[in-house]
Amino acid sequence: HVCLIPSSAHGTNPASAQMAGMSVVVVACDKNGNIDLHDLRVKAEQAGEELSCIMVTYPSTHGVYEETIREVCQIVHQFGGQVYLDGANMNAQVGITTPGYIGADVSHLNLHKTFCI
Repeated sequence: HVCLIPSSAHGTNPASAQMAGMSVVVVACDKNGNIDLHDLRVKAEQAGEELSCIMVTYPSTHGVYEETIREVCQIVHQFGGQVYLDGANMNAQVGITTPGYIGADVSHLNLHKTFCI
């Protein structure tokens, strides 16, 4: 199974996917740190039926709120994958958005980070 991971991802993301037995395919990001939608579409199509998911930290490890996060979710869903939203920085979403609005299928919340603010 293929796990798509943006080039902006923290190193633990591809490591987690590999530990779960998945093949990691890196998706390019643009000069502003956003996921390159063209590259995402190409990689998702190439993965075909092997596409399992994309693992996205939102906002990213670099503090970027993906401008096209909903489109990212739509593309992955179009090709049969699921969207895993890494909640490492989820405290930055409070009052701005929710994983459901974004279109994520799975999300987690890091309480050790959330309760420290």
